[in-house]
Amino acid sequence: MGSHIAPCRFPVQAGTRSGLLWSEYGFLLGVAIAAAVTVDPLAWGLATYPAIKHLALLITLPAIGLTLAGRRLFDPLPAARRPVRAAEAAWPLLVLAAIIVAGSLSARLLGDIRSTFLNVGLYMALTVAAAAMVLESDAPAALVRGYLRIVLVAATVMGCYLIANFGVRQVYHEQIFLVIPMAAWFFADTGIRPLKRWPAFAFFLSMAGFSQKYTSYLIGMITVAYLAAIVALPRLRSKPLLHRLALVYGFLLLGTAAAAGLAILVARGSLALPTGNVEYRLHTYGTALEQFKASPLWGSLFTAEAVEKFTLYAIGIADNMLPTHSDLLDLMAHGGLLGLGLAAWGLARVARIAYTSLLRPAALAHPWAPEAHTLALLSLAGGITFTFNPILLQPSMAYLLWTGVGLLLGLSLRAQSPAVLDCPKPRRLW
Repeated sequence: MGSHIAPCRFPVQAGTRSGLLWSEYGFLLGVAIAAAVTVDPLAWGLATYPAIKHLALLITLPAIGLTLAGRRLFDPLPAARRPVRAAEAAWPLLVLAAIIVAGSLSARLLGDIRSTFLNVGLYMALTVAAAAMVLESDAPAALVRGYLRIVLVAATVMGCYLIANFGVRQVYHEQIFLVIPMAAWFFADTGIRPLKRWPAFAFFLSMAGFSQKYTSYLIGMITVAYLAAIVALPRLRSKPLLHRLALVYGFLLLGTAAAAGLAILVARGSLALPTGNVEYRLHTYGTALEQFKASPLWGSLFTAEAVEKFTLYAIGIADNMLPTHSDLLDLMAHGGLLGLGLAAWGLARVARIAYTSLLRPAALAHPWAPEAHTLALLSLAGGITFTFNPILLQPSMAYLLWTGVGLLLGLSLRAQSPAVLDCPKPRRLW
């Protein structure tokens, strides 16, 4: 077993007051609007109105512009806090966003194609914009917590709807990446009172079952595995050996019992498993793979339509012009290895920066660590979701996904300046 993790000393961050500027409140207003459109609790179809579904972006861009301009005019920043650091860190995502926007505009202006990938490129660029907001802010933690509180409210509303509709109809299956990972905030933040912390943790984690979707089950399992490996086990190193063994044994026992119970229910036919639209998915996935094989290096450079004619049977909507149901396969089909490589490289760079500054076990004592772990799981759950669902084509969900990635990047860059002192290099967890 590994040795006890040496504690880190974290210097006080310069310029980390608690208050936010008006432009930062404007940014959070955009987040709140995106969350409201995503949840749409009264089923008004908010995402179908162009002026509403893009309202968050229209509010966010001026807020970011005002923040950047105001800082340059009245409060020049030291080099360590310049937003250019965010662009340097996530430049592969910026390049990919530019390619997608250029290809989509070409399709729309020259090919008269209305269903393009323009949304994918525009909202992907928000990664750098959100990171810049954190780098500019005098209250980076307050800004990130404001974002997470908005997502927390949205996740709570969706969770209540999932419980109310359990066994009746399936709701919020694409939005689930915003719900289950919120359990991480309560698990990682030991400063929350236990009477609030553990019920909230159980509530959000249980949504993996209430959602009744394979994607939800997968996100739930990855959430548990992440929290166990990155948060729980490192914390256990400070406990006596017998205490650690007892806890590990208890978790294994609970996991085995849950798996056995699920297997029994499935065997008896007492549990209705989701279908996953297998026939539809296999057809659209096959079409995307054929497109990738036809041009594996750069695909169509996103100059083609974002939807395809579904020919197996009539769906009854959109004249059977439907998305692939996998943003990842769309990226492969229309961006080829170039698009896939840029996306993977950009996200890997963000992950590396986040891990080395706030996510590694030695940084668990950092005051920003709970927020960083929550953002990391939101990003990871979003990646799982867009592998099997077209959320990047939907403005409100794409907004929340990419701004979450950007806030994680910005917070991690801020944590590096000044650098964390006296922290050992990452070691094996157990």
